[in-house]
Amino acid sequence: MDKQSDLIQKSILRDMSEGVLIVGLDGTIQYFNQAAVDILEKSETEMSSEKFGMLFLDDDRNDRFNQTVVDAIHDLSVTHYNLVPYYAASGEKTIYMMTSFLKDEYRKIALIIILNDMTNLVSMKKRYMEKLITLMDSLIQALSVAIDERSRYSGNHTRNMVRIGERFIEWLEQTDDPWKFDSQKTHAFLMSVWLHDVGKLSVPLEVMDKATRLGSRLGQIEERFRRMHLLDRIALLEGSISRQEWERREEQRESWLRAIRRINTSGFLSEDDHRMIRELSEQQYTEEDRTQTSVLTEDELTCLSIKRGTLTDEERTVMQSHVLVTRKILDKIDFPDEYIVVREWASAHHELLNGRGYPDHEEGEMISREVRLLTILDIYEALTAKDRPYKKPIPPDKALQILHSMADEGSLDKDVLALFEKSGAWKEI
Repeated sequence: MDKQSDLIQKSILRDMSEGVLIVGLDGTIQYFNQAAVDILEKSETEMSSEKFGMLFLDDDRNDRFNQTVVDAIHDLSVTHYNLVPYYAASGEKTIYMMTSFLKDEYRKIALIIILNDMTNLVSMKKRYMEKLITLMDSLIQALSVAIDERSRYSGNHTRNMVRIGERFIEWLEQTDDPWKFDSQKTHAFLMSVWLHDVGKLSVPLEVMDKATRLGSRLGQIEERFRRMHLLDRIALLEGSISRQEWERREEQRESWLRAIRRINTSGFLSEDDHRMIRELSEQQYTEEDRTQTSVLTEDELTCLSIKRGTLTDEERTVMQSHVLVTRKILDKIDFPDEYIVVREWASAHHELLNGRGYPDHEEGEMISREVRLLTILDIYEALTAKDRPYKKPIPPDKALQILHSMADEGSLDKDVLALFEKSGAWKEI
């Protein structure tokens, strides 16, 4: 290399904003530029007179900085990159380090370390992330208000789950459980709880709030029975039927209507009730034009035939679609990298370990531990809720028994359930 080329290279190195350190394989600092002095906040005298190890390794706070260099020296085959904290006299910095090697014709003779002070950039990113998370939180709260306005019990359900979740996470921290959450994971988990039912905004209220098997259909049936009464009254006045027949029909209609009202609100469909429904399915009455019309429509018979709960298979499919809508909504949100899990956790809260959940029928290790917890929170709150229009609340001890039976059948995680029960977080509501 001629003198002019050597001068140019030294000028470039001297004026670079990136710090440059050249360390011999024996740890001797062979070269540094001014930027390295400024970034590392070591004097030129120190840099000139010390080996790397003597200058930096005595500060335990800079273990990651030091280890990056040590790893590079011991692994000559690769280039190392790392973003590390560095503690200087002025305070903590964030430094991006890149290591490579200076070579002669036959071998590697020294380690080249390029240093970039990223402190201001990282600080700016942190402030940006804080503002972004604040914005996300405010949007989530707005969605919660929207859900509340539409269905009060759905909003209460989510808020109760958040309260239980917060208490459970606090308990993990207090007991120093190995599964304890850091602040970022806590925020992401609670965010997934806030968002887990956002898809219910798309579910018709007549399905979501259906309190009985028939729902609004009962009014239609009662109106039809009044019509049947009037038609028979006219037939009596016209002499088409006898008073004895009229009284028989009146008594039969009242018996049917009492049975319909009872079955409509019963918790479980008994065999006797099922026989009654089959009997009703065969009954007809005569319209004014003399046509024969069924006492109950096919839709009404389907609703009355529900064995447990209030939803038909079709209505249950509509209800279950809320998780797909939740996923669809969350897919439109450009989550920061640290919060991408929110989409997964929120939209998987109805998956079960035995694959019998929905929408993807995931099972076993496919379901993260956080989702398993969210599922337990969801089921417990739903069982014990006091404001559901379609069910009575179940006492906490009974709800826990149901959860344990689901764990025994393979639906829920026994270990997570044991932690949940031990935490007492469920007492929050």
